[in-house]
Amino acid sequence: KDGYIIEHRGCKYSCFFGTNSWCNTECTLKKGSSGYCAWPACWCYGLPDNVKIFDSNNLKC
Repeated sequence: KDGYIIEHRGCKYSCFFGTNSWCNTECTLKKGSSGYCAWPACWCYGLPDNVKIFDSNNLKC
């Protein structure tokens, strides 16, 4: 699945322009195929179904 990865509180991983390699690393550490900085947060491709991603219906941050 594709989406914004979240940290333990349910907030998106924040990023800034130019941090594509950092986001890609974070995404691949979560077993995704790749990722990039879709400012203001990291967007990942190919994540396993068990990885939690941002849900706009559950705004905690």
